[in-house]
Amino acid sequence: MNHDDFSRDLERQRNAQVEITKHQTVVQRLQAIKEQIKAFENRYSGTFEDLFGHLSDLAIYGMSEAVDITDWKELVQIRKRLLVEELDRNDIPDGVYAVHPDPNDPKVKVRKLVDWCRVNGIPLSEAHRLPRTVMEQFLEYPNKDRAKDEREQD
Repeated sequence: MNHDDFSRDLERQRNAQVEITKHQTVVQRLQAIKEQIKAFENRYSGTFEDLFGHLSDLAIYGMSEAVDITDWKELVQIRKRLLVEELDRNDIPDGVYAVHPDPNDPKVKVRKLVDWCRVNGIPLSEAHRLPRTVMEQFLEYPNKDRAKDEREQD
């Protein structure tokens, strides 16, 4: 490896680290904001949107808790801006971001669905348009199927 290759490799590593640090900083700021908002929600027993979201700035300024409410409103706005401007950008480091599914929702038997689409000449990008009657064969209902298995074992 010559000096130029080494320098370019170091520069790429540094740039990647800068992006990761930017992302971590945003996440840390969001965590701190979340904690501050939670403190307001506990103190006032509700969310800003539910309690004060319908009020104008003028109405808020006339309240005895105007300083707290204004700070709370600003935190909510900053959180929204950070989520939209920073975390929704494509420059977030690659990774898996997921939401835990409801344990009662059906699971898709993906391998069977993929095989069926191949046999029937349907592109996977169109699988979401399959009729419910076709999709049923690829769905596994945890509670329903578990109960059926238990009955069969008895």
